[in-house]
Amino acid sequence: MLVILSCLLFGIKQCIFLIVPRTGYSDRMASMLAMTLITICILILARKLKIRLSVFPPKFTSAYVCFTVIATILLIATPSNYTGGFKAVSLLVYGSIVTPIFEELIFRGYVWNKLNLILINEWITYIISTILFGLWHFGYISSIAFRVQDGLLNIMIWKVITGLCYGIVLGIVRLKTKNCYSTMILHGVMNMFGK
Repeated sequence: MLVILSCLLFGIKQCIFLIVPRTGYSDRMASMLAMTLITICILILARKLKIRLSVFPPKFTSAYVCFTVIATILLIATPSNYTGGFKAVSLLVYGSIVTPIFEELIFRGYVWNKLNLILINEWITYIISTILFGLWHFGYISSIAFRVQDGLLNIMIWKVITGLCYGIVLGIVRLKTKNCYSTMILHGVMNMFGK
């Protein structure tokens, strides 16, 4: 399924590049559009097929409200909003909102719940989903290859290592909170400062 999603992401982007010239910026915006379309499809299919994604906590406690408000304030106050105009804001939305929602629905939502159905221990789910999340980042090779001239292999290795590190942290949060809303918020904040 992850290979299919990665190919779908790539395919949608390639269709966009039939219409729009590929630049560093248009590549990211094409990724954002593709991720948004796939996310909508995932949500529709999950609802129609009654697939549990564990997005929201059973109860929105004051801690969730507080972290959501803090993340929103950080997003609004990020200096890149003011130094790069519309492009900076759209890249921030892509990296800190669209990508986290897309990836967290897949890995800490769908994949996590499916693994939990077949595995005995949720810690094994955590380990497998973390490894899959790291490997998922190989799927971004076309975008990275477009932007770099040399050292693609080295960059891809670091991309996977970064994905593993993110997966370790986000998986712990998913273990503790039992939902992927919390991981979406944290992933967005981490991307704000990690880009």
